[in-house]
Amino acid sequence: MALSPPRRIDDHWPSGETERTVRLLIVDNAPTRAGIRMALGEDVIVCAEESVPERAVRAAKRERPDVALIAREIPGDWRAAVRGVRRAAPACAVVVLAQRSDVDDMLDSVRAGAVGYVPGPLDAERLRRVFQAASGSEAVLPRALVHELLAELRDGRSPDSDLTGREAQVLGMLRRGHTTATIAERLQIAPVTVRRHISELVHKLGVESRADLIEPFRAS
Repeated sequence: MALSPPRRIDDHWPSGETERTVRLLIVDNAPTRAGIRMALGEDVIVCAEESVPERAVRAAKRERPDVALIAREIPGDWRAAVRGVRRAAPACAVVVLAQRSDVDDMLDSVRAGAVGYVPGPLDAERLRRVFQAASGSEAVLPRALVHELLAELRDGRSPDSDLTGREAQVLGMLRRGHTTATIAERLQIAPVTVRRHISELVHKLGVESRADLIEPFRAS
């Protein structure tokens, strides 16, 4: 199946151009980067390719990409790569590519500033759809995981519960079966801080114990 030309977008650049081909930053290992280039075709401008977060952020600041594809499995902190690229190039649409589907990775991606999280293998046609959606300012999320995102937003913004953003994160991870140690590791906070959040959740939600926070979701 032939791949259609990439979208073109409007922007203001020093050269005075008002229309240009979308510029892409790829952050992944070398073989995968080559595969992405081949799949997207010659009309896409790959402005930079990197494999580690620090260099990816520098490339984003230098090249101002429109779209960045960042692999979940790169060496180092992939979340820092997403945050750094978004800070360096605020207009850049970041999509995280993951080898497998993980709810918490999807939520972490969105929190870090990504507009997309795409798990599983990507053939050329699917990759093209992801790229075109991101370059067209569309969110790219698996349908099966969208309800998890909505649930966390609902818990964090409910006027009845008055949870903070961090408390909503901890609550969501508890309900997905994570231990205190795992929550602390993923959120990069101390276990005692996680326990403090859990105590506050018990109080705010009017239940008796940690188990009561989880039990309704075990039955559903």
